[in-house]
Amino acid sequence: MIRANGIDWDGLGTFALTLVLVAATAGLPLLIAAARVLNVGLKTVKDPDSDLLVVFGKRLVEDRPDRDYCDRLKTAARLASGRPQHSILILGGRTGDASLSEAEAGAQLLRMLPGGAMLNIGLEQASADTLTNLRNLRELLAGAEPQPLTLITNRYHLARVVQMADSLSLPHRPCAAEGIGAALRPSWLARWPLEAFYVTWFTTGKLWARLTGNQRMLARVT
Repeated sequence: MIRANGIDWDGLGTFALTLVLVAATAGLPLLIAAARVLNVGLKTVKDPDSDLLVVFGKRLVEDRPDRDYCDRLKTAARLASGRPQHSILILGGRTGDASLSEAEAGAQLLRMLPGGAMLNIGLEQASADTLTNLRNLRELLAGAEPQPLTLITNRYHLARVVQMADSLSLPHRPCAAEGIGAALRPSWLARWPLEAFYVTWFTTGKLWARLTGNQRMLARVT
């Protein structure tokens, strides 16, 4: 598939369409998405539980998980502690200039935590974005008995994860990686509106694919 700057032409087209839509409506879709991002992010609890705990990777900093990613991993370790029936699946391939995948870096950190050697950890190392994380997760689980998945990520990221998991018909329970106070720290404030844009972009792209009958695009998001 033709790509430009890591985004294919479908992505570039829907990105431009989203910008036009936001400008033409004085930002209304973005405001609606922002309300959803805040609602999902701030209302989700930290302790939903199922036998499969799914951790979303994040771009590494000097081959190490950053604070956000560490929060996700520590939450998974806490939920799995002392529960041998629980498995942790970490999602994420190599991104940026990292020398190892996000999933492998996450697994290394988990194994260094108290009790980490006893954790049942699986890796998905081919995806580089949230949608591909979830598509690859669905492929890995194909043929298995359906069960709710505990999807662990930071609060600002939860609405997008829920939106995409719903679109891909994945049974799930969202799980916040950190407390509300930490989620609202000043260094994170810019991430909430950015997530609102991503949610708007996905919604616009999916609607455009349905309106135009673009089966290639629909196959990627449903």
